[in-house]
Amino acid sequence: MRDHLRLALAGSLCAFSASASAGLGDTLQTLRDNLQDTTQRLQDNLQDTTQRLADNLQSTGQRLGDGLQETGQRLNDNLTASFEQLRSELEIGFARLQHRYLFPTDGTIAFEDAIEHEGVGRRIIYIRPETTTETPAPAIVLLHYNTGTAEDIANAVDIGALVAATGAWAIVPEGLNQHWNDDPGSVSGADDVGFLAKLIETATAQYPIDASRVYVAGMSNGGFMATRLACERPELVAAVASVAASMRTSQAAACAPAIGVPMVLILGTNDLYVAYNARLGLLSARETFDHWRGINHCDLSAVGETALPDTVNDGTTTVVSRGVDCGADTALYTVNGGGHTWPQWTPTISPYSLGRVAKDFSGNEAIWSFFSSHSRP
Repeated sequence: MRDHLRLALAGSLCAFSASASAGLGDTLQTLRDNLQDTTQRLQDNLQDTTQRLADNLQSTGQRLGDGLQETGQRLNDNLTASFEQLRSELEIGFARLQHRYLFPTDGTIAFEDAIEHEGVGRRIIYIRPETTTETPAPAIVLLHYNTGTAEDIANAVDIGALVAATGAWAIVPEGLNQHWNDDPGSVSGADDVGFLAKLIETATAQYPIDASRVYVAGMSNGGFMATRLACERPELVAAVASVAASMRTSQAAACAPAIGVPMVLILGTNDLYVAYNARLGLLSARETFDHWRGINHCDLSAVGETALPDTVNDGTTTVVSRGVDCGADTALYTVNGGGHTWPQWTPTISPYSLGRVAKDFSGNEAIWSFFSSHSRP
């Protein structure tokens, strides 16, 4: 009996042992499978993460490269622009030191030309309206003062603003050694009458300029030259304006134009360079006015006078004298207290050495008002 029990117990133990072994094997297999699956997932995730990191690093590197390239280009562009601005400012500064810089004016275009006369090239600055019309435009030949340049006088009187406002052209030539040979009694010097005549004839032939409306205005030495041209070549000019200049006695003696020339004079009573009341070799302002009244066949027994409104406390007042019953209009602006100046100008020369500047009226506007009412037949 005991043996049967032992045998039964042993069989049960063997059966249980076999069953346990089988269960443990399954569990271990399951663990191995899970471990293998987890390992595979980890490897896949690691590979995917590595690829994403590589892609992100490449993308970041590309963005950094593009950013560096763009930053470098901007720096290069900024350096180039700064250099160009500096170079332009240096060129302008150098030109201004040489009195060769023309201030730009909105609504105008400026260019330079040259004419050869007596074997010498003579420079001319043209300032024209930006917008042109089919109708030929009037033109003002503007003559600089002694030692001045074409740019000096154009800048000082702001002729560009007049061009923009009126549609007229400005022609600004330059005398040899910055001087005009205005004295017909001089035995030497340039043929400036011939040069200016050639300039006017060339300009009206080459550009859309109305030959019947060419005017000449000059300051100081340029004013004397303007009246000399009127005396010797009156057929070329429709009207003349002379500022801070009277007439030389030699010029007055030789001045006998075959036709009248509308003439407006502007002189200051306190001019230390061209005395209003005359000095040796010059006519007074009144004598110059009377001389042109005679040339222009005015009634020498009468003069009309008008005081301009004294609107600015500048130490000056102005009276306008006009010829009566003239064949060609003749006028004199007497600037009481005025110096060797152009009304409302901004000279490059120290104003203290030139005297007071009239601010009550614009020299440009007064001259253009006079010019625009005249033309040659």
